[in-house]
Amino acid sequence: MPAEHRKHGPLPPRIRQRRDFLAAARALFRPMPCVVVQMRHRGDDAPARVGFTVTKRIGKAVVRNRARRRLREAVRLLPRDLLQPGHDYVFIAREGTATCDFATLMQQVRSALHKLNAGKGHASRPRRGKGGS
Repeated sequence: MPAEHRKHGPLPPRIRQRRDFLAAARALFRPMPCVVVQMRHRGDDAPARVGFTVTKRIGKAVVRNRARRRLREAVRLLPRDLLQPGHDYVFIAREGTATCDFATLMQQVRSALHKLNAGKGHASRPRRGKGGS
């Protein structure tokens, strides 16, 4: 195993429940060309949790799986101080996530996290229901 992989630990705890993803969707977010990062303050001191979302509009299963693996690896390689305790972070793949340069993806994830942690995110937009109007 290369030395650069040994200094970084495993992924933080994962978000698994839909209600936690929906709560993050109502919080601050920061869009970047290859990834969108959402951040929600949970109000506790537990370790930060992360979640990953890759929709079918990204591509077929092979492309979606590649995008998800790249996002997981980018988060795994982050310095742990970028993920603040008591927060949930959701990383949403965009069309370029599977194909962009990995260094570019890492830089965009870092930049989005720095801005969100400084309170410089966008408030979520109200979402329309499936019925339209």
